[in-house]
Amino acid sequence: MNVYTQAVPDRYSINKGKYDKEVGFHNGMDITKWIQGNANNLFDINRFFFLNLCIDYLLQEGIRGHAAEVGVYKGNSAFLLAEYAKKVDAQCYLFDTFEGFDQKDCVGVDSIVPKSSFKDVRLDDVENLVGHNPVYIQGYFPDSIPYYMNGKKFSLVHLDCDLKKPTMAALEYFYPRIVKGGFLVMHDHSSYCWKGVEEAVNEFFKDKPEWVIPVPDKSGSCVIRKI
Repeated sequence: MNVYTQAVPDRYSINKGKYDKEVGFHNGMDITKWIQGNANNLFDINRFFFLNLCIDYLLQEGIRGHAAEVGVYKGNSAFLLAEYAKKVDAQCYLFDTFEGFDQKDCVGVDSIVPKSSFKDVRLDDVENLVGHNPVYIQGYFPDSIPYYMNGKKFSLVHLDCDLKKPTMAALEYFYPRIVKGGFLVMHDHSSYCWKGVEEAVNEFFKDKPEWVIPVPDKSGSCVIRKI
């Protein structure tokens, strides 16, 4: 793997003074949480800045709603969503088995996925990194969705499910609940590592008004803004 230097975006470096007066969300020290216990994220700093930028735009444009993540793993992106939700007096919902993949999802295009992936995590460790303010929902998605969420609206949703079945289930649930201008970020779309994610996203959005925008981060995220 080739390693390149990632510059800190101008808004967070040479223009940090202006940024802090106008928005002030990004904290450079947060990068320690981004990489804590997750070596992959050390090579994916541009995704860290991208998520911060999505939050910046929501704050600048006054778009409000709850935040959610499906596929939390160790909480390295969840903490950003939790901080955003806290800032706008909303709630952050974090969904995961916290035990790795469920075997029911390792089928079809995902049948060759290593069954032991992402088992090196405990909910207690995630809470220590992210904090105790979010709502942690452990279990099989979408069966784990609590009834009280059905009427809620979201401005920021991050999907990192890796597999087709949970990705499709998350799209079907959250897409109609995202407010106009809200961000839906999907990880692993164009990396060629998780074919199921690519299939789910492409199939879901083929009849939707939004275009899927690729993000040139390490693992091929993509994003839409709800119309």
